[in-house]
Formats: sequence, structure tokens, C-alpha cells
Amino acid sequence: MTAPNTIAGPLAALPSAPEAGRRNVLLVGTLFVIAAGTVLFGGLLAGYFSARDVARAAGEAWPPEEVVFPNVPLFMGYLTLLMSSFTAQWAVSAITGRDRRQMYVAIGLTLVLGLAFVNALSFSWSQLGVGAESSRFATTMFAVTVTHLLVVIAAHVGFVVMGFRALGGQFSPDNREFVVSAATFWHFSTGAGLVVWFCIWFLEGGP
Repeated sequence: MTAPNTIAGPLAALPSAPEAGRRNVLLVGTLFVIAAGTVLFGGLLAGYFSARDVARAAGEAWPPEEVVFPNVPLFMGYLTLLMSSFTAQWAVSAITGRDRRQMYVAIGLTLVLGLAFVNALSFSWSQLGVGAESSRFATTMFAVTVTHLLVVIAAHVGFVVMGFRALGGQFSPDNREFVVSAATFWHFSTGAGLVVWFCIWFLEGGP
């Protein structure tokens, strides 16, 4: 009668299996942020087109006649942003293939291309010759483009953090969720930029 107790004792002392950790929490959170950002840009662009319809119904020029679009800098700026999306994905591919050197290069190129876009957009604003409150067009245009600029800056912050963590050797093919999340948000900033370019700069200023 004592044998069962002898066997049950050691079994009862075994530690319980560790709980499985939650996976892809950061990526799911990033997707929620992107969904919210999509709604935000949809609302901003809807406000822009609504203001344009009201202005044209009132007989106002849209955009104002004194506005001259710097089409070449704008096109090159947004093309540069599109190129940065490819280098962002390159960083994901590099860490998946355990190539840290390529990952460092990809992160650096992505940041440089992103900063080139910021510079091109800032230059284009200066060439427009309008203030944020000078007209309905200027107010709504700056509301959309400044918001997009802030999204691009947020994507830069993610890649800067990723760069420091990569230098610390914190990423691997099995631990790359942060890399994927940062690249995904960068793709969102690029996609949003292309929509902004088409809806505002291309439709209003021509190719």
C-alpha cells in the first residue's frame, strides 16, 4: 500500500511546464497602429477634397493662382521614399539570412533615403510661397502633408532603435519581430506618401 505514495511523491514535485509566451504581439500592435493611421489619412484627405469642392463652388481658384508646384523636387522626393521601402525590406531579408553586415547597410540606406525625402519635402514647401493659413488650400494641404511627415519621422525613430539593437546583436532569424514590425510601419509611411502625392501634388499640380 505504500508503493503508490513512493511513486507519486517525485511526480508531484516536478515543476509545471512554462507557459507559452505570446508571439507577434508587437507586430499585431503595429498593424493596429497602421489601421488607425489609414483612417486618419482617409479623414484628412476627405477634408481636403471637401474644402476643394466648397472653394470651387464659391468661385475660388484651387489651388490659388500664385501657387507654383515644384513638380521635379516633389517627384524625386516621393520616388526616394519609395526606394527606401525596398531597403527597409532588405533589412528583414538580411537578418533572416543571418547576414548582419547587409542588415547594417540596409538600415543605414533606409535612414539616408528617408532623410532625403524629408529634405525634398521641406524644400518643396519653401518653393510654394504660401503660409499655412493663407488659403483653404494651404491649410488643408499642410494638414495632410505635415501629418505624413510626422509618420515618416516616427518610422525613422523605429529604424534608429532597430539599428542600435542590431549593433548589440539582439536580432536573429528566430528573434526578428521588431525588425519586421519596423519595416512594416515603414512600408505604411511609404504607401501613405504615395497616396498623398497622387491626391494632392499630382492631381493639383500635374506631372
